[in-house]
Amino acid sequence: MALAMHSDSDRKPSASSGIGDTAVALGRWSAVGTLLVAPINKPATSILVGLCLFFSIVGTDATERWRWASRQSVVRGFLAWGAVLIASSLRASDPLAWANSFTLVCSYPLIVASVLQDTRWARRALMAFGLAMLFTTLVSYGMECGLVPQRSIVSIAPNMRNTVFKEYTQQGLATLILGCMALSASVTTPSRRQRWLLWMVGLLAAINVAIVLGSRTAHIALIPLVAYWAWRLSAQHRLVVRSSLIAASLVLLMSLALLSPVVQQRVVSSLPDEATPYIQSESPTAAGIRMQLWRRTIELVAEAPVLGHGLDQWRPAYRRLMNSHGDDAAFLAGHPHQEMLLILAEQGGAGLVIYLALLLALVKRIRNLEPPWRDFYLCVAGIYISAGLANCLWGDFTHRHTFVLLAACLPAAMQARPRTRGLA
Repeated sequence: MALAMHSDSDRKPSASSGIGDTAVALGRWSAVGTLLVAPINKPATSILVGLCLFFSIVGTDATERWRWASRQSVVRGFLAWGAVLIASSLRASDPLAWANSFTLVCSYPLIVASVLQDTRWARRALMAFGLAMLFTTLVSYGMECGLVPQRSIVSIAPNMRNTVFKEYTQQGLATLILGCMALSASVTTPSRRQRWLLWMVGLLAAINVAIVLGSRTAHIALIPLVAYWAWRLSAQHRLVVRSSLIAASLVLLMSLALLSPVVQQRVVSSLPDEATPYIQSESPTAAGIRMQLWRRTIELVAEAPVLGHGLDQWRPAYRRLMNSHGDDAAFLAGHPHQEMLLILAEQGGAGLVIYLALLLALVKRIRNLEPPWRDFYLCVAGIYISAGLANCLWGDFTHRHTFVLLAACLPAAMQARPRTRGLA
């Protein structure tokens, strides 16, 4: 790693250097801790990010570490998008809207990269996330089997059945990330026993999302992942075999899903029942609310197509349109449940072009990684993009922190050496 640092042998030991080295170590463990708690606990996530920042600043060779982190393309991409959001806040009624939004989250990759600068620590951070989600998944199965009591919220919100933390969509997407992490590791592991174990974790994660949880957003994200892994794990076979495996995997997934009472209720039966009343009389059903959100947001985009309405202005602008059209109050929501529509409404077409360019650059950088990092981060990007078709991940604390902190490990992952074993 090309860091302009003095080696331990060139530096005279002193009390200050010992304290500085300890601070760096604490900063690294704080970064690992953020991935452990990111999908589970909001306050702990914010506290650990703050500790990571503090220890990084007071730690040894802070200038060199921060200079290295600031040169990383992933870090610069997030900072560029943060600058776009700050510029967008100037169009808002509150010019300081950026300070109350997720703009500051765009600095997290810089903070994390200043302490995580090699693959060993990136691996530890991802393993912490994986362990948290593996425990969550096992508890979810325990709820389904009656071994663990359901949360009290299930009595008033049946869709929360088998969820361990806040909400089923958050848990569903994080569980998919766990499955992809396990399958990515299986690609390069030399041990057949470990490979089967990792495949089992990936299968448990997929079944948990497909059958046990009721997140329709996670169901959408699961479909391209199944196709990707059917293709990836059959790399040794001919094209016709690989294509057949993809088709068979998708058929099996849909067959299993149709056996799930949760999927029957949330997808097979509910979607037509929810859409028809909205189309006929604009009733605020679950699907109808989404359709109304998209319809009104398109109207907002037409009002300011180039630069948008400004950061955090979707909600007040949407409320204004609701009042002018006399919409039912039940159609009010915190975001339009479609990522690109939110960006178009707030940052306009210019912001969306920049966003897509940064997203494309990120995917191109990921494609240059070595396995298993490449497989894992391609899946993370795929989950984010496909889930964004029916939801807004940037607009939710847990979603955005999970994805940003996972991306924050990318600079360290890019230091990985080529591996030639497995399917690489």
